[in-house]
Amino acid sequence: MGITEQDAIKELQTRDAIFVAYSQATKLPYVICDEESFNDQVWVFATEEEIKEFGKKKLEDKILLMGMKYEKKDYPRFYGTLYAIGVNSVVWVDGENQIEVELTQIARQADFSKLEPKKQPLFNSTLQLSGIYFMQELRRPIKKEERTVNLREMEEELIVNLKKSEFLVAMATDPEDATKVNIPYLKNKQGDILQPAFTDVMEFDKFARGKKLRAAKVPFAKLPGLIIQQAKGFVINPAGFNLILDRVQLGKILGVQIPPAVVPAAEGATGEAAPAEKAEQAAESPATETPVAEADDKKDE
Repeated sequence: MGITEQDAIKELQTRDAIFVAYSQATKLPYVICDEESFNDQVWVFATEEEIKEFGKKKLEDKILLMGMKYEKKDYPRFYGTLYAIGVNSVVWVDGENQIEVELTQIARQADFSKLEPKKQPLFNSTLQLSGIYFMQELRRPIKKEERTVNLREMEEELIVNLKKSEFLVAMATDPEDATKVNIPYLKNKQGDILQPAFTDVMEFDKFARGKKLRAAKVPFAKLPGLIIQQAKGFVINPAGFNLILDRVQLGKILGVQIPPAVVPAAEGATGEAAPAEKAEQAAESPATETPVAEADDKKDE
């Protein structure tokens, strides 16, 4: 006898712990677009053994996953993340039982519509979702001819969503001089300085946790005017899908000329440096990995 939807909802709301499939490419829940319903799904498992078996099967397609354990006290944060990244259903797997449940049946989405526009938190779920799909596919360790999806179309959708979105840029007031503003930055393993920007409040909080930072909300087109002189480019959601846009790529998307960095990144920059572990996390992937903004020069075969 299979599990009912009501049984699955109860398990997803009250079980002591669940195991969620996460993508190594994005450090976010692994998302699948169902071929029949076209729902954007996240897969959740009752046991650690089941998620390991799921990961082994996906490894055959060069999809690299990891398991994330959530305890009941963390469910609100988990389901809030799913809303933030645009997921609309959960596939619950418990032994031989497998059933899809709409996210709205498990948890309510916070309603910020009654707040004044200036007080509404920033969420870019459409951008998050297009970035997740693009990065999941881009970072699969396969040859170009082995791809079964059109990466070029995914890239174009991502660019469209980037251009129409707003972002949060972190900044901090200098404790010794209230008139001076410090801009946090990250360094990759090559010593390149990258300036973080965030698609939503949840991604900003991952970075700002433990720091006295505030955020300015700006449209994508305004980012070039905020880049610090020594930065090679921006890194969007460094603790998430980690999209790196250097100055050339950013300029191609916006159709503008962005001057190069003033000094070599290795010589340092003014600003507030992030801890080393965060710097490495934010720049695992070199800027050349992401073909975003090369639309005028290259077509995906």
